[in-house]
Amino acid sequence: MLTKEQLHQALVDSQAVTEEDFKKAELATEVSQIGIDGVLISRGVLKDEEFGAVMAVWYNVPFINLRRTHVPSEVIERLPEVFARTHELLPIKEDQTICTIATDDPLDLLERSLLEKYLRKEVRYVFATKADLKAHMYLFAKDPKAMIESIIQHTMGAQTGVDTTAIELIDAIINYAYQSGASDIHIEPEEEYTLIRYRQDGLLHDIAKIPVRLHDNLMTRLKVLSRLATDERRAAQDGKIRHKTQWGEEIEIRLSILPTTHAEKAVMRLLADKSQEFNLTNLGFSEADYGKIADMIQRPWGAILVTGPTGSGKTTTLYSILKVLNKRDVNITSIEDPVEFDMEGVAQTQVNEKTGLTFAKGLRSIVRQDPDIIMVGEIRDSETADIAVNAAMTGHLVLSTLHTNDASTTFPRLQDMGVEDFLTASTVNVVVAQRLVRKICANCIHSLQIDKVTEELLVRNPYVLAYLKEITGKKTVDGMTIYKGKGCHVCHETGYHGRMGVFEVLNVTEDIRQAIMARKNADEIRAIALKEGMTTMVYDGVRKVTIGVTTLEEVLRVTNE
Repeated sequence: MLTKEQLHQALVDSQAVTEEDFKKAELATEVSQIGIDGVLISRGVLKDEEFGAVMAVWYNVPFINLRRTHVPSEVIERLPEVFARTHELLPIKEDQTICTIATDDPLDLLERSLLEKYLRKEVRYVFATKADLKAHMYLFAKDPKAMIESIIQHTMGAQTGVDTTAIELIDAIINYAYQSGASDIHIEPEEEYTLIRYRQDGLLHDIAKIPVRLHDNLMTRLKVLSRLATDERRAAQDGKIRHKTQWGEEIEIRLSILPTTHAEKAVMRLLADKSQEFNLTNLGFSEADYGKIADMIQRPWGAILVTGPTGSGKTTTLYSILKVLNKRDVNITSIEDPVEFDMEGVAQTQVNEKTGLTFAKGLRSIVRQDPDIIMVGEIRDSETADIAVNAAMTGHLVLSTLHTNDASTTFPRLQDMGVEDFLTASTVNVVVAQRLVRKICANCIHSLQIDKVTEELLVRNPYVLAYLKEITGKKTVDGMTIYKGKGCHVCHETGYHGRMGVFEVLNVTEDIRQAIMARKNADEIRAIALKEGMTTMVYDGVRKVTIGVTTLEEVLRVTNE
């Protein structure tokens, strides 16, 4: 890997970043965890793709964007997954004599020599960023149903005298969930079997069925791992598990066990350390929207609000903003319910209703902690709203979330909570409304002309057709290319893998302030914002459709249009 001096030469001499930006990154709180390049990318100074292009020139090898590359499954299988994950390598192409491998360290000659001996071919490196490589390790995913059946058969046939089936099954279920990017694991008892389901990209997928006779053993194993009472089967229990994957990565898991009519049901929420993944530049903001946010978060006081329904990625956006703001010379304090991820340099407090520590009481105490920046997990009631807005007015930068359908509805919502109009108008700097759309699976993406089904969809949604024509510059849909996933084992035949945000960013300008003071309704405020250049979530979604990130059906599904 490059030394600090080499990285400085590569980035500063090429004018990718300034000397000042590089020095600030050196002094950042999180530099020991993610490196100078990671700090520059997470703070929006440098985009991940820009960094990749600069480093490829430095290394004198081609640059590859894995998000735009189809990798055949037979090529992926040329390397053992454990080795590829450990060394952060991804085979992407091969012919009779050459295997092309993506790496973020093309100068590792010893590694190349080992690969050539193992593959018995010449190895050619291309440069991919560390984040891009990590994000595409899911391509190694195997069929979990076959894997689970194999474990059951293998352990039943073993003559060790010790039943290790539950141990191996739980390890495999967690490892595969992490590998495939699942956020939750459901272990659900039925009358004749136990069903394993994963929540991926916001939707639950059936993964495998396990013989019902193994159910109690699975529950006992989970209770042992989380230090819960193994003899308690009639009461709900909550616990935590620290799991180390076969690739050496640690996952924190929140476990909830609940008695049902059949037996106990378990749900596990995977909280892998994703602090390195909170990256404002990679959330999916358009260049214009990113510019608005980057400008507003540098203001020393005021409120930044992120809105949307539960599960729309609001917390991720807040953490990404915090990561940009997290510097040694500021005091950042948060009150959350719960604290999803630990962030070094941020004093994080968790709501605890049992001890009376509510959002409002916690926020009241935080204001007395000499904070520069305050993050409130959610504004739920009038008291919290009042304290948050007053904190924003008295010299603090306040970040929080609200449950509203779009950006313009935020202001009537604050009015309903009893916040004075002049306070809202003078403190709120920007409102970000968002949803999460599923991304087209990179493993099975293909292009096609707009078909009859899509045409009918556009006829029913003429404003979407207008957006499509505006963005592509075409007068008709004839010959217009869109993208879809064919369906494969990686995406469970859905055609989607991973998620990305669609956004609308409402800057509170002078005209918007006047509208708030005049108690204009949400539609009138929205009209002013659109006139001033705001783009809607649907427009942002259609833009992502045209570049092959998602589909029209998915955009319309999440925006409830």
